[in-house]
Amino acid sequence: MKRVMKRFMVALTLILLAIIPGRLMAGDSPIKGGGPFGLGLELGDPGTWGAVGKFWIDRQDALQPAVKLGNGLALLQCDYLWHTYDVIHPNQGLMPLYFGAGADLSIQTNVTVGARGVVGITYLFDRVNIPVDIYVQVVPEIWFGSGASAFFVYGDLGARYYF
Repeated sequence: MKRVMKRFMVALTLILLAIIPGRLMAGDSPIKGGGPFGLGLELGDPGTWGAVGKFWIDRQDALQPAVKLGNGLALLQCDYLWHTYDVIHPNQGLMPLYFGAGADLSIQTNVTVGARGVVGITYLFDRVNIPVDIYVQVVPEIWFGSGASAFFVYGDLGARYYF
C-alpha cells in the first residue's frame, strides 16, 4: 500500500507541476474582477469543512484542490473540472455545470486513497467588485485502503474569492 501511495503522490505532483505554471500565466479566468486563483470554504463530506481553491487553466478547465477536516479526518483532495456554459443562462452572471474526476488522500494513521467523480453547478457573479463564485456539487467516491474498499456519495457547498 505504501508503494502505491508513493507512486500516486509522485504522479499527481508531476502532473500538477507540468500543467499549472504555464496555464496560470495565461490566466483566462471567467471571473470578472478576479484572477485565475480562488480561495474559499467548503462544507460537506468527507470531513465536515475545509479550505478549497480553484485554479482556472482556461475558461472551461480548472483544478480544484482542497484540505478538509472534521470527524477525526484530515484529507487532501484534488479534482480536474470541465465546465459547460451552454445549459443554464441566468439574467446576470454565469452558471456553468461542471464535471470532473479527482482523488482524495486521507492522512491519518491508516492511509487511504479515494478515486472520485465530481458533478456540480457554480454561479459566477457578473460584477467587477464581487470576484466570487458559489457552488454545490455531488461526489461519488470509491475508497481504497487497509485491504478493503468502500463506496460513498458526498455533497458539498462552497464559495471562493478570486485574486
